[in-house]
Amino acid sequence: MSDTGKNKLGVIVDTVRENDDTTSIFFRPEDDERFKAFRPGQFASIRVMTEEGWSEPHPFTISGAPGDTLRMTIKRNGRFTGEIIPALKAGVPIQCAGPFGAFCRDIEGEEQIVFVAGGVGITPFLSVLRHFRNTDAANSIVLFWCNKTYADAFAAQELEEIADTIDLTVVHVLSREHKPDLYEEEDKPRIRFEKGHFSRHMLERHIRSTTASFYLCGPGPMQEHVLDEMAAYGIDPAGVNKEQFVFTGK
Repeated sequence: MSDTGKNKLGVIVDTVRENDDTTSIFFRPEDDERFKAFRPGQFASIRVMTEEGWSEPHPFTISGAPGDTLRMTIKRNGRFTGEIIPALKAGVPIQCAGPFGAFCRDIEGEEQIVFVAGGVGITPFLSVLRHFRNTDAANSIVLFWCNKTYADAFAAQELEEIADTIDLTVVHVLSREHKPDLYEEEDKPRIRFEKGHFSRHMLERHIRSTTASFYLCGPGPMQEHVLDEMAAYGIDPAGVNKEQFVFTGK
């Protein structure tokens, strides 16, 4: 087994309740050097100490930027994510293995980028955007973030701040908001809102070119719908970079 695949001991240093369903954990592994070189979009596997002993390993995307304290942003979906993760406190031991994966690899070299995220599928893109902010990147990015309501968009405020520092346009696609345009502010033209589900018409309104680099992350059914809409707009689904959630959270 490579050193990347081995569990290394670490410790939780902080937790943040992002909203009712989502918690971010910040942790520091003993082998910090191994994670300093992680790439935005990668994930790691963690085990945490519980009253019954070490939990089973669970994989999550690293949502922070390289060089920052390691961060994972985790949505409630089963006992581990719904009970154990929200109850973690600073000082709790953690084991971590990784980093793994090649999603968003070499993304720094892509001039025009379009992200489409479903719910907590935003996490690899948050890692990229935080990295771009920290490095004053010149890439041009459009992010479609699909949620039921604006309250589900736990990183909305930070995305506004990032959009003030790099070339980022955020389109909140809200399926259960009757009047999402009420959230729009004249002094924030890069923060936009759409009602309903992601569609080809939204692409027409917000992207500049079908030759941009497209990235998609979210649940399987959502991805199928997005790819169908992209194809209808003239984007080849085979050329879309995809990362799909399969973790049950149990």
